[in-house]
Amino acid sequence: MSSKMLKNKVALITGAAGAIGRAISYGFADEGARLCLCDNDRDRLQKVAADLKEKYGKQNILSMVVDVKDPLQVKECVEKAERKYQHIDILVNNAAVTGIKKIDKLNNQDIDKIIDTNLKGYFYFIREVVKVMKKHRNKGVILIISSKNGLEGASEKSLYSATKGGEIVMARSLAKELGPIGIRVNTICPDAVHEDSKLWECGGHYSLSTAKRYNITEDAIPEYYRERSALKVNIKPEDVSNTALFLASEQANKITGAILTVDGGVA
Repeated sequence: MSSKMLKNKVALITGAAGAIGRAISYGFADEGARLCLCDNDRDRLQKVAADLKEKYGKQNILSMVVDVKDPLQVKECVEKAERKYQHIDILVNNAAVTGIKKIDKLNNQDIDKIIDTNLKGYFYFIREVVKVMKKHRNKGVILIISSKNGLEGASEKSLYSATKGGEIVMARSLAKELGPIGIRVNTICPDAVHEDSKLWECGGHYSLSTAKRYNITEDAIPEYYRERSALKVNIKPEDVSNTALFLASEQANKITGAILTVDGGVA
């Protein structure tokens, strides 16, 4: 790939302090993008933003603590990004939550949190960013980070899988709606990314629940995921970042409504 594929492009990335969001942030910055980073983890976000500012200049990095479930916070975030950069070219909807529970164990709080984050939060950001893109009449790119679970579902993750499947249909619908004004909308469906992920820290609820679900030890989880894939590989943050970079670039300027799996051939 040629250098500076995103020179002077403005990219807003949600969940920017997580493993995938962080990798996308660095990948885009390396290619010349100016960034607006959003996350609800203040400490992790500050560390990512400080490092990026040191490497790429304070004028190119904006960071904000945002709860994607709150439409007012989302609106303020997008408006602040527009004020700083005058336009937005790329939105990466990545902030998401998951959970492992049998259907009869899901409570109302579980349902609201996952739907409000993974569906409503994605819609809130797209709605506000599309307003900015239309206002400035610039072609744009919207990337949805979904999951391989959105394609095939998963036992004890029915609610999460439903929202991820919803994201895919959301993207394909918006590709049709926004295509005539030059906005491309595509979806990336990764398998689990363990490296540098807070979600998968040993001893945490998600890691322990996954080990129990597959009747393995926590240490064996990466090997289990690797061996179930067709290519016998684990998915790393940069694998998703490289795919996002391609879809955001001019190399993909005739691709919209696409679903790219980055899962080693699981789904």
